[in-house]
Amino acid sequence: MNGDPLFIDPSWKRTVTFTTEDPVKLPLPSREYLEIHAACCRVANLSGASERIDTILREMEDIWVLSQDGASAEVLRYALWPLSQEISVY
Repeated sequence: MNGDPLFIDPSWKRTVTFTTEDPVKLPLPSREYLEIHAACCRVANLSGASERIDTILREMEDIWVLSQDGASAEVLRYALWPLSQEISVY
């Protein structure tokens, strides 16, 4: 096995099958949304954006204190983004 974390073993299946025992309480994800997500991931990867996203996610895990000079502002913005989606504005 290759030590590279980005290495995908060619023997692994390329098809993933989702199943559920309770389609009402645990519905399967939308095939269309998964296809859109996969396409967006391919574009991000090919454009080099995935490297920047990975860097930001690693920084979010490693940074415990924000810098006073504002250098960590982008990391803070991405860290707070999910919370901003939960706030209702009227």
